[in-house]
Amino acid sequence: MIKKETIYIAGPMRGYEDFNYPAFHEAERILASIGWDVVNPAKMDEEELDKKEGVDPLTFDPHESHEDQDTLRTLLARDLLAIAEKCTAIYMLDGWEKSRGALAEWHLAKALGIKIYYEPRYPHV
Repeated sequence: MIKKETIYIAGPMRGYEDFNYPAFHEAERILASIGWDVVNPAKMDEEELDKKEGVDPLTFDPHESHEDQDTLRTLLARDLLAIAEKCTAIYMLDGWEKSRGALAEWHLAKALGIKIYYEPRYPHV
């Protein structure tokens, strides 16, 4: 069975203002404009986290909070399943190497032989 060309966006979220959602949404816009079906975990997280009170992107810490740990487990399991079941490629946003979640997503893509693309890095002006 051949899958439709679908790409997952992976990158850092924790510790970023607004969980770095603007970078994910911009990547989705660009990737969709060139023909990809896009799985955007930021969009899925926004829907999920809207149901929860008091989730702060700058203080979210699954290592200190059992509630944050449960939330992270739920979201990461959903994301890894989406990659395994739907995606033919993964797009790594700048800073992905410092994100435990994005590293897990990268390793899954490697294990499955999924194409991996990297956001271009430009020198800071």
